[in-house]
Amino acid sequence: MNVALFLSWRLWGYLVTAGVVILQSLAAGPTVAHVGTRFEAGISSSATLLHMNDVDLDARLRDMQRLGVVWLRVDFSWPAIQPDGPNVYHWGMYDRLVRVVDAHHMKILAVLDYTPGWAQEPRCAKLVITRAAAAKCSPADNDTFGRFARAAALRFAGTSVRAWEIWNEPNNSSYWKVAQNNDAVLTSSTAFAELADTAALQIRQSDRTAVIITGGLSPMFHPAYPKGISQGDFLSQILPRLDPTLFDGVGIHPYSWPVLPTKEAIYSAFYTIDNGPSAYNLRTIMAKYGWGNKQLWGTEFGAPTTGVSHVTVATSKARPDHVTETMQSQIIADGVKAWYAMPNVGPLFVHADSDRWLPQERNEGGFGLRRADGSAKPSYDAFRQAVA
Repeated sequence: MNVALFLSWRLWGYLVTAGVVILQSLAAGPTVAHVGTRFEAGISSSATLLHMNDVDLDARLRDMQRLGVVWLRVDFSWPAIQPDGPNVYHWGMYDRLVRVVDAHHMKILAVLDYTPGWAQEPRCAKLVITRAAAAKCSPADNDTFGRFARAAALRFAGTSVRAWEIWNEPNNSSYWKVAQNNDAVLTSSTAFAELADTAALQIRQSDRTAVIITGGLSPMFHPAYPKGISQGDFLSQILPRLDPTLFDGVGIHPYSWPVLPTKEAIYSAFYTIDNGPSAYNLRTIMAKYGWGNKQLWGTEFGAPTTGVSHVTVATSKARPDHVTETMQSQIIADGVKAWYAMPNVGPLFVHADSDRWLPQERNEGGFGLRRADGSAKPSYDAFRQAVA
């Protein structure tokens, strides 16, 4: 047989087979993105990068790069982008940030969160006390949030925005509020799952290479229900309601303080990733609902060095609200090493790089690797060495 003819027929067979596979894949539904993030570390910066001048922003990003940071977690706030109505977008400060991050060859995890006044569910907005609280209310229409997610994904496709996180701590009533029939305002796993599916579908259709994860869960274990739902219970409730073809992973906030992440402690959200009773163990819950192949992303992690609480002994219901600077450095070093030793994880984001950029109420102002005056805490070098 003619060798050239034989090879041409073999090549034609391969092309036909490949075409059939591609068509079958497209017919099966959205393609889940490949997540090549195995050993990349991040900093959770909230929205603090957005309002910095060019010189300070460049210096801050360079400092993060010296730490070995690849990823930045940034709030892409719906109220900031569409404050006035559904037809006008204010992208300016986000466009600028993305351009600068592009130039630094870093990556952004964009958190789509919160609700502008014009889009809030009216009963929820009336029942809460403040405007800031109302911004955490569910939208009146999930499709409106979906259109916002689609617009963001289309605008930033192909840039440093590589991943999307849908909402922040939705199991905590402080950040996800849904009006109930009895006029209580509580979190709702059902409402969140519906919102997340709507947004994820719009992102996936707009940018098939995007990484999409669920909103990072607050490390709650036995909260009074008005405060929230434990992370294990919330995860058990949302996973059966979510479309797994739309998501690459689950977001969690694996805080462990006042103890090391590797210490056995039932109140440690880090320990209960792979340990503890099945109702707490996140991997067990994910496997139960067919999400065992999905990545875990630690979108906030760390420990505060300032606080106001007088609690000194940690329990499942209460714990100290801060630790010493030495203990913070040990927690961060232990956590980074343990996180990247686990299978099937994405980036771990330390909150945050410096106290200077954090709000100073309660313990929030002490999470930084640097103090407010810019001097490095022991955790700065501990993080850098652990990442290296």
